[in-house]
Amino acid sequence: MQIRLEKFDHIEGHHRYCVLRLSQTLFGEWCLEQAKGPIGAAGGQLRRGYFLNHAEASQSFDLLRDQAIRRGFVPIPVQLGLL
Repeated sequence: MQIRLEKFDHIEGHHRYCVLRLSQTLFGEWCLEQAKGPIGAAGGQLRRGYFLNHAEASQSFDLLRDQAIRRGFVPIPVQLGLL
């Protein structure tokens, strides 16, 4: 599961992104990755959290997504490339 969120503030010139990705590791754990930073500039950060079951990981994913939306981020549809 993956979602991309972006926030544009045209007055102050701040353009930011946040990508949340939930995937299962080879060892059966669930990994929640959060990548965020400015669009078109250097910098940013990547955070990973590991969970033993899918329910906890999914709950944390929903919590981070809702927090980002409350801070003004908007979900952006991501189109997958053709193989």
